[in-house]
Amino acid sequence: MTSPDQDDREIIATRVFDAPRELVFNAWLDPIQLARWWGPAGFTNTFHEFDPRPGGTWRFTMHGPDGTDYLNDNVFVEITWPARIAIDHLSAPKFRITATFEALGAKTRLTFRQLFETAEIRRKVAVYAVPANEQLFDKLAAVVARDLPLRREVVITRMLDAPRELVWAAWTEADRLARWWGPRGFTAPVCRIDPRPGGDIYIVMRAPDGSEFAMNGVYREVVAPERLVFTNNPLDAEGKPMAEGFTTITFTAHGDRTEMTVRSQSAVLVASAAFMLEGMQEGWSQSLDKMAEYVAG
Repeated sequence: MTSPDQDDREIIATRVFDAPRELVFNAWLDPIQLARWWGPAGFTNTFHEFDPRPGGTWRFTMHGPDGTDYLNDNVFVEITWPARIAIDHLSAPKFRITATFEALGAKTRLTFRQLFETAEIRRKVAVYAVPANEQLFDKLAAVVARDLPLRREVVITRMLDAPRELVWAAWTEADRLARWWGPRGFTAPVCRIDPRPGGDIYIVMRAPDGSEFAMNGVYREVVAPERLVFTNNPLDAEGKPMAEGFTTITFTAHGDRTEMTVRSQSAVLVASAAFMLEGMQEGWSQSLDKMAEYVAG
């Protein structure tokens, strides 16, 4: 509920970004991306602690262009994928950040609010915070709009001859997931998952020729047995992400059968990974073929 004097204590900035909501939202929760764009023009960041979940700490040092360091202590208050993030800034001056993300087709409207303790603090901070927020948005836009052509979305719906609970287990139990994950001929010798919001994913696929391909990710939403949302990022030989992916799976029961829809988006982070987009449709199709055979059996 908005208090009568809240407008006097609040700075609000809004911008529409040329990127899907999931990509913009994840740029707030991925520390690698966040460190690239947080702060005014010319500022850089060193993260000391980053735990993006309610009650989790975000502690970092912001480095000014003149060499001055600014230590920032924050705590996450709310994370509602992919619509809302609230953060308390504990260092002086204290304020609450609330970011809301509205999908506009393939674009996103971000509303960024800073609520201060008093109107006087807000007045003093606004002198530099208002232009700084616009610079911050410029940097965020550059991050999420990078290589716009190097993006792809795959949507696949399957009617599976298996009850919803079994299909859900095939996605959320590591030993089951490892049996079908990957295209035809691929295996998953390493499959570590923690299917809860904020839980990690790490899978290594092995091709028929012995080549291995690793990916990691984080579960963003786990609503058993209806909906699963997670990030899935292919890694290079040094363990660095080459692309960022967002996958949403919905499960609808039809008696003893299950309608499953997989929606996967991917954006290339390095040009050398562009080839991955070409194989997304076929890779997902073959993997889901294997899954359908597994749950039916």
